[in-house]
Order: sequence, then C-alpha cells, then structure tokens
Amino acid sequence: MNLKRWEKRGKRGLTRVLSRALRARDPVSELPDFRDLESILLIRQHNQLGDMLLTTPVFRAIRARAPRARLDLVSGPANHEAVRECAHLDEVLMYDKAACLRDPRAAKRFADRLRGARYDLVLVLSTVSFSYTSGWLAALAGARRRAGRPGPDGRGESTARDLFHWVLPPPEPGRHQAGVNLDLATPFGAAGDDWSPEIFLEERDEAEGCEALDDRLGPTGDGLRVVIHPGAGKRPNRWPAERFGEVARALAAAGHRVAVATGPSETDLFAGVDRGAGCALPRIPGLGLHALAGAIKHADLLLANDTGVLHLGAAVGVPVLTLFGPTDPAQWCPAAPGVWYLRGEGGRLDTLDRTRVERAARELVDHLGGGPAPVTATPAPTPFAEAAGPTVGGTAP
Repeated sequence: MNLKRWEKRGKRGLTRVLSRALRARDPVSELPDFRDLESILLIRQHNQLGDMLLTTPVFRAIRARAPRARLDLVSGPANHEAVRECAHLDEVLMYDKAACLRDPRAAKRFADRLRGARYDLVLVLSTVSFSYTSGWLAALAGARRRAGRPGPDGRGESTARDLFHWVLPPPEPGRHQAGVNLDLATPFGAAGDDWSPEIFLEERDEAEGCEALDDRLGPTGDGLRVVIHPGAGKRPNRWPAERFGEVARALAAAGHRVAVATGPSETDLFAGVDRGAGCALPRIPGLGLHALAGAIKHADLLLANDTGVLHLGAAVGVPVLTLFGPTDPAQWCPAAPGVWYLRGEGGRLDTLDRTRVERAARELVDHLGGGPAPVTATPAPTPFAEAAGPTVGGTAP
C-alpha cells in the first residue's frame, strides 16, 4: 500500500473519531432559503479545472437567489485562478493544504479568517467523492449551520451525519455534473436550469491573449482562426498528437489558420502535431490561465481533448469540437451552446479515426459559416425536465 493510500486511510479514521466532538448537535430546523441569509460560505477545494468550471453555475444560481448576501468560496491553489475574478463571489479564499501543514501559523490565520466571518451557512460542494478535508473546513468555519452530501453510493455518510446539520442526497448516478452541483443549491431555493459554465476575464488578460493569437495567426480575416489543444492531464484522454496535426493540415488546406497550444508539461506534443501537419504550426506561447482563455475567446473554433481547456473554451463562449474517450460526455461535456463532441467506440480514443474527426471539423466550420448543423458530432447536453433539484433525503440526528 503506497503512502498516499495510507494517508487517506489515516485521515478517514481520524475524521470518524474526531467528528463526533464537532457533531452538529443543535436541533435541526427546515432548510433556509438563500435569500434569507446574510452570509454563505461555499467550499470546493479540489484541483481539477473542469470540475471547478462545472461548479460555476452554482455560484450564479445562489447569487441570483441571494443578491445582497455575502458569498465566499474556499478553493485550492490549482483552481484559484479559475474563479479569482468571479463576479458572483465576494471573496475567494485559497486553502493551501500543504502550506498549512508546514506552518501552523498559516493554518491558524486561515482558521481565524473563516471563523471571524461568522457565516450563516457553509455548503460543501462535492460531486464524485466525499471530501473529508472539505468536511473539516466546514466544521472549522464555525458557521451557524453546515450542509453537504455523502459521496456516490453513500460513501462517507456516517461522517457527513456527524459534520453537517443537513445531509443532502448523494449524487444521482449518470446525471450531468453541472446538474449534480446545482442539486446542492436547489433545496435552498436556487434555480437549477442553467448549466452553462463561466469564467470572468480582466481586460488586460483578455488583451494579452488576443495579442498572442493575433501575433501567431494574424487578425481576423479570410478563413477561420482555429486553436488546437492536443494535451490532457489524463493520458487515456489524449487523442494522438499526430492525428491532431492531420486534421490541422486538412483545415489549413481549406483556407483556415491553425495554431497549437499545450500545457506547460506537454510541450513534447508540439512535435507530434507538426509531424501530422507536415510542417511547423504556429504555437500559442505559454500564457496564464486567464490570458489563455482570452486567446481562445478570440479564436473561431477550439479543437481539444476532454480536459480543462475544453471547459475553458465553453466558458468563454467559443465554438468547440471536443474528443471524449473513457469519460462519459453525457455527464462531463460542458453544457454550453456551440459545444460538439465525438466519443471513441467503447470509450477508447484510439478507436476514433482521423477521418471522422476531420469530417466533424469540416461540418462545424461550414456550420459557423451559416451551413447546417453538424451530423457527425453530437451537441453538448442540456438540462432536461427531470433536472429539478431533489428534496432533502436526510438530516443529522
């Protein structure tokens, strides 16, 4: 058993023991309406960019229901930038677990900040797992009431009942993740019918990204400007870089201009794309998250794998063709207009041939020019009738 697994087991065991000391013992009343609260703390400190952007509909929904309440968020270091300028939040507090473990003074400052706000409600936003760390942060905040859910299949339910005054139903299997997130807010009166992701860009960041795109592809003019992103944090989610290059060559032959962007640890993929394209394609320079979003926003089309950049493109409103493998797009493809996807047979990207992707890209390019909707690719999911939020399935004793 590796060190990481021992750490998780130890954390869970310690939480089970100590959570009883922090047990939500006060009598539990009916769930409040967000509009009746003065201050709300949300906790979402996981590191995946796509997961965080799929959470942004919750921020929007709560703000619409409680326009005058103080609404803060606890994020982790990896996703702090994604929500730093969010117009729906009053403050984004970065919880750096490693720094707090190294320096007790940093941990105390963070705890004092949470407790000093005296929040009316703390709501833990979780989807694919039960976060013991988030549960501890909720208890540490000292809010009048705490709410959260167990993980899929009820994992962590006993701890949730100790730490939360209101235990909300576990995630519904197969449901789109934006809906899964909104299901945590709808019992408090928020609407759950807008799943589209958001990111807010400062003018200087958008200008930096736009300038980088113009520098590589020239200003808007003849043909479309296409950004290709062949990377993905999970290797099974990567379509071969050479095939991206082959599609880029076909788009260039049709009169379009193509540039390539990758993450800082994926620059080796440039060579594969160039081999497929038969030439060295323009490269988007290393940019910060918001500047990269600005560059993508000013493109005409983004072609990307199932990764955080896909969600970034959806959040800025650029048309996207995305490629899915093992992940179910019905749950994870961002629900935004103009997003289309292909999925490899059996959830394997290596079964997705270049011809199919090229055909879908051509159809989407024609569609952007006023032609019919693509038939090779599938449009992104949208909210469905049964997506109204669930009722509360249980409360802490």
